[in-house]
Amino acid sequence: MNKIHPVLILIIRILLGLIFVYASYEKILDPAKFARDISNYHVVPLGLENTIAIILPWLELIIGLGIILGVCIDANVFISGSLLILFIVLITQAILRGFNIDCGCGLKEGEIVGWSKIIENLLFLGACYIVHEAKPRLLEFYPKSSL
Repeated sequence: MNKIHPVLILIIRILLGLIFVYASYEKILDPAKFARDISNYHVVPLGLENTIAIILPWLELIIGLGIILGVCIDANVFISGSLLILFIVLITQAILRGFNIDCGCGLKEGEIVGWSKIIENLLFLGACYIVHEAKPRLLEFYPKSSL
């Protein structure tokens, strides 16, 4: 990964963080709508979607800010990558089950689950990989220790 210029890595990192911060905004403002979006996937036990709708947007906000600010980048891109894999699995199962539902991602209002959403999340996952593997990083604070 050392072939990519550190400034380009910084730009990718900031864009990735902004995506997570932006995605969290509407979900934080309206957790009830987000809980309904989660419920539409029919994979979460009854009642647990409310807890997820409260916790997940704040997690997205924290990891997005951490990526942007350069705090614990390895941990934040690992968590965001894990979330993206989970989102890909959930969207795929919804497509395969024939659900025509709002994705609930928070990026575009009323966006329906589809293969384009999976490709979008795969691109974000690739950005997570690039940022995670890039060394050295510009403007990184509290990096992973060498121990």
